[in-house]
Amino acid sequence: MRSWELYRQEKLRRLENAVERSEVDEDITALLTTINEISEYVTLSSCSGRIAVMDMPEFGNKLEAVFLGKWHRCVTVEEVSKAVEKGRLTTWFMVHPPIIHIACRNLRSAGRLMEAANRAGFRRCGLISLRNNVVEIASLERMEVPVAVRGRKLVDSSSLEIMVEIANRKLERAKEKLKRLEEEIKRLNRFQP
Repeated sequence: MRSWELYRQEKLRRLENAVERSEVDEDITALLTTINEISEYVTLSSCSGRIAVMDMPEFGNKLEAVFLGKWHRCVTVEEVSKAVEKGRLTTWFMVHPPIIHIACRNLRSAGRLMEAANRAGFRRCGLISLRNNVVEIASLERMEVPVAVRGRKLVDSSSLEIMVEIANRKLERAKEKLKRLEEEIKRLNRFQP
């Protein structure tokens, strides 16, 4: 067996184990399956997009950051408000867009994958590693807003309501792109050389 096939089998085993441990977002598993049905590709990591409230000593310090709330779906103002109330440092309300890392058999297959992602509406996509031709597909629906500092709210309830509405729209838009990407990948599979 060639090295690509061995590498691919190992990554597929890891994905299977992660799915069994419920470590993969449920709403992205169909897309991952569709990608992995094509022998030219294997998924490495993914997130279907999420809304989160995080407490951080300083922005970007992921080591000491704590999730106060994390949802891979649309949220209510009440859910976000309860999470914000738990904050003791700088509390951020965030939308993280979908992101998928995919290893490709060769540069040609990487190029075809990036073209499919662009057609689906993913404008941020590219080769991030020449080792195993890893393509990152990411969406731009991001939002990061400080909403409290040391327990003191920076926004009133009506402002938070507007932010939640915007966050939900961003997440819905991003999830629609994932559906379009799945359709583009299916088309790609039908036209395999």
